[in-house]
Amino acid sequence: MTLTIGPHAFEGTAVLAPLASVTSAPFRQICLEHGCSFAVTEMVASEALVRDARKSLRRTERAASERVLVVQLFGADPRVMAQAAALVVERSGASILDVNMGCPVRKILGGGAGVALMRDPERAEAIVREMIRAVDGRVPVTVKMRAGWDDESITAPELARRLEGAGVAAVCVHARTKEQVHSGRSRSEVIRLVREAVRIPVIGNGGIRSAGDAREMMEASGCDAVMVGRGALGNPWIFSSIRDGLDGHPSVEERFAVIRRHFELYVAHSGEATAAREMRKHLCWYLRGLPGSAMVRARLQGLSTSEAVLGALDGFEASLRAGTVVASAADFGAAPEL
Repeated sequence: MTLTIGPHAFEGTAVLAPLASVTSAPFRQICLEHGCSFAVTEMVASEALVRDARKSLRRTERAASERVLVVQLFGADPRVMAQAAALVVERSGASILDVNMGCPVRKILGGGAGVALMRDPERAEAIVREMIRAVDGRVPVTVKMRAGWDDESITAPELARRLEGAGVAAVCVHARTKEQVHSGRSRSEVIRLVREAVRIPVIGNGGIRSAGDAREMMEASGCDAVMVGRGALGNPWIFSSIRDGLDGHPSVEERFAVIRRHFELYVAHSGEATAAREMRKHLCWYLRGLPGSAMVRARLQGLSTSEAVLGALDGFEASLRAGTVVASAADFGAAPEL
């Protein structure tokens, strides 16, 4: 299948969601290599971007094989969002701009951004109109939203229709409300209502952790593609699984080859010290559930050089292949929070 957004055509039906402090260029590259149709940068604050472009633009750097760079912006001021849009297109070469209207984090809501915009449709519409005007229509603008604020205000269909009229090229719907955050049932029926309300592409999101989940959402909602967030953490193979329609599990060798590549990409992108620090959460996600991983994950938290990190990974892989590690309940302990 092909997903078309503005002038851009993407093969497949699985997209990587924007995740704060996670979807930097190295992780996007890994997911693209495993069948991801396109990936979205971590969200970038429009106010910070306009105030200090050099620092914020680091989050919008293109991954090596990223043909179409999709940058997500958040903010509540139409004028500032427009300035940020023009800046990121000019300086980063963004191909698509996405507006965050779904983040439920209190700090974001306090500034009137994220899912708070779903309670202020006039402002939401003004933001996308100003952004489209600022880039002179050269770059498609999309929106990621939620089903609504709570059970009494499922406003996604109405807002999507309004934003389509303002010129939005596609919408992604996380089929949970702000009150649900990331728990509870994902409501495919809301995505279907959005699909019926607009003619632009609709991407479904929320609770996709397998090829079966993706197939179920697409069949139930009629959406054009699915967006995977938490289900991709430590599991970039989910994209090829969705593409092929069959869930599978990587071998020990395949898993560790990807871990090493991800780490090497991070070192090249951010330097050794930063990579060792910021890869810790990724390593915990990659290793969670493997026998003996609890001890190794704890050890990795204190390592700060490439040699030490790769040495620990080499030793753990060798032990797994030799069958000399012992599983414990702690191996399945809580993963790092986002």
